[in-house]
Amino acid sequence: MLDAPEAYCARVHPFRLPLVFYLAHTAAFSMRKLAMAGLVDSSETSAFDERMERGVSPEDPDELAGLTDWPSPETAWAYRKRVRGLVLRAVEDVPLSATMEPEAPLRALLMAIEHENIHLHTSIPLVRMLPSRLKETPQGWPAPVQEHTGAPVACDRGEGFVHCRGGPVQFGSAGTEGNGFQWDNEWGRREAEVAPFAVAPHPVTNGQFLRFVEDGGYEKADLWTTHGARLFLDRVSSGLPNSWLRADAGPYRYRGVFADTDMPWDWPVEVSRHEAVAYANWAGAGLLSEEQFHALLNQEFGGAKQVAHRNGDFNVGLQHGSPRPVRARGAVLGRGGTDFLGNVALWLEDDFTALDGNTFRVDPLYPDFSEPWFGRETGLLAGASYAARGHMADIGVMRDFMQNHMDQLAGILLTRPAP
Repeated sequence: MLDAPEAYCARVHPFRLPLVFYLAHTAAFSMRKLAMAGLVDSSETSAFDERMERGVSPEDPDELAGLTDWPSPETAWAYRKRVRGLVLRAVEDVPLSATMEPEAPLRALLMAIEHENIHLHTSIPLVRMLPSRLKETPQGWPAPVQEHTGAPVACDRGEGFVHCRGGPVQFGSAGTEGNGFQWDNEWGRREAEVAPFAVAPHPVTNGQFLRFVEDGGYEKADLWTTHGARLFLDRVSSGLPNSWLRADAGPYRYRGVFADTDMPWDWPVEVSRHEAVAYANWAGAGLLSEEQFHALLNQEFGGAKQVAHRNGDFNVGLQHGSPRPVRARGAVLGRGGTDFLGNVALWLEDDFTALDGNTFRVDPLYPDFSEPWFGRETGLLAGASYAARGHMADIGVMRDFMQNHMDQLAGILLTRPAP
């Protein structure tokens, strides 16, 4: 819960708008999509809906300097309350036997819900950047995991890599009318033959990332090879992950969502794509490709369909309010002892693009969802974090993506060529 107007109006990240915009934005998005599908009468819509529906994601933070005319928190909350009533009415009215064609009313309703889930996920890294005095844990928010190691453990840059045999992979969907909700970048099919490779048994921990920090990794320009890395280092980065805090020469602390804590050194580090690639370069390793992720998913858990049946076994869906230690007691490990599902999503080596560029079809309900982001400025993510809900937690199906400079609830899983 945010305690003061200052919390809603602060721009905590150079590339993001104030939190009050996102508070109103998700409601405006729901209004517009439900109106497009005929679930909300056009007389219920307003210019405010149109104004707040579309966000701004600049290539340079200076582009946001003149954007200051935002609603008050009270206005945004009242607007959300009104839209919530209309959404609940749409839930009652939509025919549940409806099919899932791209423009179907049922799909528009699910899109509104899933868009809200995405923004919950992307807002957590912004809320964590607020000073503690401006926020408090809301009632009903899950408690963070208490289990963690209080001191960094000495370890190699790449400990005990696991062999993945690779082989044929197939992922995606044959069409646009499957039984479940999908975003347009998930329509299409990809098949590939994956060569054998080696993969780390778990994502890089805060303790492992500390070695990169202490080795001057943020100052070594040759490690920062992603598009826009120089701007990130100059305008965004403090020389630490945004989930870390350090006052002067004091101990490192962890920025929880609503409270700062002692550093959990055995939790997976949460970073931007720039930081993930820089660490992999420093470690003499790489990140998984999308095809390698599916090969690993097949080998360790039997593929996406098998994982879907066990979704509740992983740290996803806000069962906890934080990650937990890698290979924690009770964690569900893969057949090779790997622990890479849940906790954090995983940055892949891939730039974000369509599954099949020859057959990609823009979503008629949301034409700006995927296509404007295709390219080297945006990275692809796999897996799911502790806060992934709904479709975002559909591991092996959801193709999440984010601009390179945005820290997410996402980590680093290293890979190397097979020995």
